[in-house]
Amino acid sequence: MSTNQTTQEAQHAKSVIAGALEQGLNSSQLEIPVMPRVAQKVFSLTNDPNADVGDLSKLIHDDQSIASHVLRIANSATYGGGDQIVSLQQAVARLGMNLLGEIAIAVSIQSDVFKAPGYEAQVNRLLKHALASGAYGKEIARKRRRNVEGQFLCGLLHSIGKPISLQLIGQAVAEHEVNLEPKDAATIVSVLSPQIAKRVAIDWNLPKQIQVTTLHYRTYDKAPSFKDESAATYLSQLLANWIMNPTKIDATSIQKDPVFEYLNFYPDDVEDLLDKQEDVKAVVAAMEL
Repeated sequence: MSTNQTTQEAQHAKSVIAGALEQGLNSSQLEIPVMPRVAQKVFSLTNDPNADVGDLSKLIHDDQSIASHVLRIANSATYGGGDQIVSLQQAVARLGMNLLGEIAIAVSIQSDVFKAPGYEAQVNRLLKHALASGAYGKEIARKRRRNVEGQFLCGLLHSIGKPISLQLIGQAVAEHEVNLEPKDAATIVSVLSPQIAKRVAIDWNLPKQIQVTTLHYRTYDKAPSFKDESAATYLSQLLANWIMNPTKIDATSIQKDPVFEYLNFYPDDVEDLLDKQEDVKAVVAAMEL
């Protein structure tokens, strides 16, 4: 097969898949995955002032796969506090309802959403980046004395359109029986993932803060609300980019980003955030399934 023929076939495959997904989005016929059941219910419980730790414990316990992952994470060096945790009740007592809910959502999301057969390497990288963004979001929120759990979820879900895009690409590739080059899949993801993220934010009825930050973190100063949270989300993913690409991204260049001034961070605050890289890597290692 000639090089020209191979190139033409690759271009045809890219055109077919991009066209199918764009048509599906424009016609509202593209089936977006539903929010994982456990994540949906955890969101409800952690935002319900009448809910208690027993409700959360029972919810997690009802899904044995998620329960086992949650207990493993609770016993990791990052979250464990000495004696081994053997029950969800103990996990709640040691970690608290908010942190346990945060872990449960992270486990549920990656079990059901960060899965795309044929694109495992790409999805795994997106997952690491999402977890690192969430962990950095907590560090940024602590510095600013803001809601830590909320900022973790903003970081975790900021790029939710990307793994779902890869899922949909995989389905379209199988349906149309074409071979799509990885670089062409990446191009389609970069173009379509913002639109898919918008659909996800609405269809999943995510908390308003997460909806706004997911859609506006790159243009945080123009966000309709939650501008500071959007800026913090932008910063969390910027720092996640740095620890995942240390040879390509220089810490000095990151320090010059205007987001630090926007969030009123002093030079010492910036240095403290950069020094958290090993802590963030530990969180990623603990939470990754």
